[in-house]
Order: sequence, then C-alpha cells, then structure tokens
Amino acid sequence: MHFTLVRYIIISFLAATTGFMLACLLALSSLEQVATRLGSADVKATLEMVRSSQHGVLMLGLGSLVISLAALAVAVNQATGIVARLRQATKYLGEVVLDEISPSEFLTASDGLDREIQEMMLKIKSTQQRYLDASPLTRLPGNMAIEQVLKQKMERGEKFALCYIDLDDFKAFNDKYGYAKGSELIKMTGEVIYRAKDKYADKQDFVGHIGGDDFVLVTSPDLVDKVCETIISEFDRLIPGYYHAEDRAKGFIEGADRYGVKRRFALMSISIAVVSDDRRSFASPIEIARVATEIKDYVKSLPGSNYLVDRRGNSRGTA
Repeated sequence: MHFTLVRYIIISFLAATTGFMLACLLALSSLEQVATRLGSADVKATLEMVRSSQHGVLMLGLGSLVISLAALAVAVNQATGIVARLRQATKYLGEVVLDEISPSEFLTASDGLDREIQEMMLKIKSTQQRYLDASPLTRLPGNMAIEQVLKQKMERGEKFALCYIDLDDFKAFNDKYGYAKGSELIKMTGEVIYRAKDKYADKQDFVGHIGGDDFVLVTSPDLVDKVCETIISEFDRLIPGYYHAEDRAKGFIEGADRYGVKRRFALMSISIAVVSDDRRSFASPIEIARVATEIKDYVKSLPGSNYLVDRRGNSRGTA
C-alpha cells in the first residue's frame, strides 16, 4: 500500500513534534534535579548532571531532526511521483479526447490518486461520446446521446418521461423568412426547453436535439406537466416577435405546403408528445420513439400549441 503525500507530511510533523516535546520534558526533569543538587551545595555533581542533560537533549533533538528529514524526503519522493503521474495523465488526456486510447490502457489504480485520475478520464470519455453528435446550432446532444440516456434509465429501472417536441409549420416559416431566421428560431426553441428544464425539472435531466425542429426532453413523470406547460407558455410568448408586423396583424403567412399546394399557415405553434414508463414498460428506445411519433402526429393535428401525455398501460389502449 502506498502512503499518500498527506500521510507523509503528517508523519513528519508528528515525529518532529514528539521529539521536541520529549526534549522539553527531559530538559525540565534535568533542571528539577539541578535545582535539587544546588540546594545540597554539591556543585561538582550538579555540573556533571547539567552536562549529561545537555548531551541527552542534543542527541534527542538530533534524532528527531533526522527522523523528520527522512520522513520529509519520502514525502518529497511521493510528491515527485504524483507530479509524474499527473504529467502522464495530462499527456494521455489529449489522446483520450481524440479517441486514440482508452483510459484503462495507461493507468492502474494503485492508490486514491490513480483511481481519481482514472475516474476523471472515464467521465471525459463518456461525455465525449455523449456529445459526439451534438448539434452545431444548438450545442445540444443528438440521437446517439438520446438513445444512451434512455438505455441507462431502462437498465437502472428509473421512471422517466420522454417529451418529443416539434414545431408546427416550421417549413412554411423557413421558406418565407429564410434559413438564417429559421436557425435563430431553432436556437430560441432549444433555449426555451433548456430554461424550462432548469427551472422546473432536475438539473441533471436531459435535453437533446434530434435535428431540424425536433427536440427531446427526458425528465421524471411527476415533473413533466409543469415543464411542458412552461415550454408552451414561453414559446407562445416569444414566437410573434419572429414575424413581420403585417404577418402578426394578419395572424398567418401564405406559402406552399409539402405537396406544393398554396395555403395559409397560422403563426407557429409547438407540439409536445410525452411517453412515460410510469404505467407501461418498453423493450427498447426504438419502441419508445415509435410511440412518441404516434402521439406527436396526433398532437400536431390539434390547433395551437399543445402537449399530450400517453397514459396507456401495457394491457389497454386508453390515452
């Protein structure tokens, strides 16, 4: 077992302190005897005792100093080893981030520091994998991370609610106002979702960006209603500001649908389909995505911004 640097420093301090206290006790004892001898006027014996006491105090002090210096030397050696391991960890950090090496390939957890370094590298690796497919526009993790989060929750048996969030008639807006304005709207939507999560859900809950105008929020079933209500309220408050004054006044824009048919599109709204394992179980993230898509298609058929929680159980189909 390797001693840590802190242990060596404590040992050095205790050794020096113990030696000093023993030296003081010996000196006090000697002085007491000297005083007794002086009282008997035996000067020669008193001088011999003082000299002997001096030698004893000196030797004890030197011994304590040697022990303290030895312990300190070991501590310095341990510190040098720690610095060397930290340099090694720093060197391999870049390779881990660049996906060239696994953390377990360069480090054996021989003590607490090694274990902490290895845990740090594994966390970096995990975070890197989660955000590898992050959206460059919203900086939110994508499909790989969404699937990983769902798998982890299912493996741990954690209850979850997946919110599949989609903008209504985004294509018509993008066609009329252009790609740049559409990108601004996508960023705003991601920020609205993240703020709602931070305010009413747990800080560690997950927000992902599937792509385009599709987002995912994973939270707990007991928090999902408040989060969805907040997302809708905030989005509906902000969205009119992305339209020209004349379009806001009309309450719609004109454009072609996906089939090329010209028609009117109301100011954009947001639809949220919520799938939870609170009342049913799922075999895989793929099944969760399938159910979420079914619910989303229905919610999008409703006018305005809405959310719907799928409350069906495994044995019956009531929503």
